[in-house]
Formats: sequence, structure tokens, C-alpha cells
Amino acid sequence: MAAKISETLLEYVAPLLAHLPPGASLQQQQSFLRGVITAWNALVVVQWGEPDLLPDVYRRLEAMPQPGRATMRAMVDALVERKRRHFADDLRAVGRWESCA
Repeated sequence: MAAKISETLLEYVAPLLAHLPPGASLQQQQSFLRGVITAWNALVVVQWGEPDLLPDVYRRLEAMPQPGRATMRAMVDALVERKRRHFADDLRAVGRWESCA
């Protein structure tokens, strides 16, 4: 039986959790998780035959001010590489998600 998608996402993002500041607010945690899910889903839906969403993700990143833009670009690049290298066969997408408050 496959791991729950939540468990898989935690494994997927584990190397990048250090980028989340200690004591991050709920809003920061949700924003971080939203970015992780966006990258994951973009890579999944293209494998379903849907349009490639990654160019749009990168366009939105380009609109961000520095230094956040470079940091976010590096994180998205790392997530893309990690998904392709370690989770390429997992074609589950994340639909609705909620964080614990």
C-alpha cells in the first residue's frame, strides 16, 4: 500500500524545511506549503497530459523582489529536481488541503 500523500509530501520537502525560519508563523508555514504543493502538482498534471504549468510558476517568481526571488527560484528548482529524481512515478495531485491551527 502506498504512503499517504501527506507522508509523501513531507518526505519530498524534508531537505528544504531548513529554509523555513524557526518559529515561523502559521501564514509563513502555509505559504511554504502552498509553494511545495504548487511545484508538486505542476509536475504531476503535465504527466497527465495537461498543459505545463512550470513556465507560469517561474514567471510569477520573476515578479518577486530580490533577494526573495533568488531564494524562491532555488527552492522551486530543488523541488522540481527532487520530484523528477525521487518521486517521478507518483502521479497523485493534491487537491484541497488544510493546515492544522
